[in-house]
Amino acid sequence: MRWLVLCAALLAGVAARAGDAPPVSVRAHVEPEQPTIGQRFRYVLEVDAPAAAEVVVAQPDGRLGDFDILDFGTDPPVQRDGRTVTTRWWSLVGWSPREHAIESPAVRWRAPGGELADVPGAKTAVVLASVLGDANEQTDIHDIKGPEPVSPDRRLWYALAALVVLLALVGLVVRRLRARRRARTAPAPPPRPAHEIAAEALRALRARRLPEIGEFKEFYSALSGIVRRYLEDRFVVRAPEMTTEEFLDATARGTVLEHGQRELLGDFLAESDLVKFARHVPTLADSERVLGAAERFVEETAVRERLPVEEQRAAG
Repeated sequence: MRWLVLCAALLAGVAARAGDAPPVSVRAHVEPEQPTIGQRFRYVLEVDAPAAAEVVVAQPDGRLGDFDILDFGTDPPVQRDGRTVTTRWWSLVGWSPREHAIESPAVRWRAPGGELADVPGAKTAVVLASVLGDANEQTDIHDIKGPEPVSPDRRLWYALAALVVLLALVGLVVRRLRARRRARTAPAPPPRPAHEIAAEALRALRARRLPEIGEFKEFYSALSGIVRRYLEDRFVVRAPEMTTEEFLDATARGTVLEHGQRELLGDFLAESDLVKFARHVPTLADSERVLGAAERFVEETAVRERLPVEEQRAAG
């Protein structure tokens, strides 16, 4: 029976002490756990209080315990299970290598409509380490070291390496100069045959499809220009500077064109002049016919660019 009474009394005492415990708690720690002399470290204070409580944390003036305050701040509060955790931090630095104790700044709290009450603080031990490590081991006087071996003189090797690099650069420059000289003295590639240039221009004109959109005048002007430039390049006749009559007279007196080719060219140039100067409106069939005639004229006269075997030998 006595044991039951004793246990009941103990439980009652514990309950009484628990009832006397404040609803606000304070925790503190440092980051990193073991800083060195002159190293910044952070002292973090966390206050756990009811969500509706007002918490007031005192701000130390210049120093916190044995440490200088370099900076301080407050993190956003965090809600946990109906309670609020408020975090304050101070950036500290110390200069004495030993164990220090930091008493947390004063913390007070107040319930809604209540009065401010003190909260028991937290005590944190901080071991400030020396940058020299173990003083007994590091500060002993040791014998002086022996002389360092003299490194070999490598200046000759450096000079030889520089000479090799210089010779390589000179060789590269000489090769480029020779290649450039050969490029200048190499014969230029032969010009493209006149009939290839004209045939390519006629294909490009056909692809523009000018007659189909009603641009007959531009079509005939472009076609006439292609044929005249072809005649100038092919037969060395100043066709672009002559009128149609002057050019036909010049080709009739010489052997530049055959009779059938002169007739084909005359019909083509006359029809082109009608469209360009006499406001003649051709049809799509007319445009196709004159374009085919120009292509046929270039193809027929291109055969004459190939010299007979006897003329090739004589030219060689």
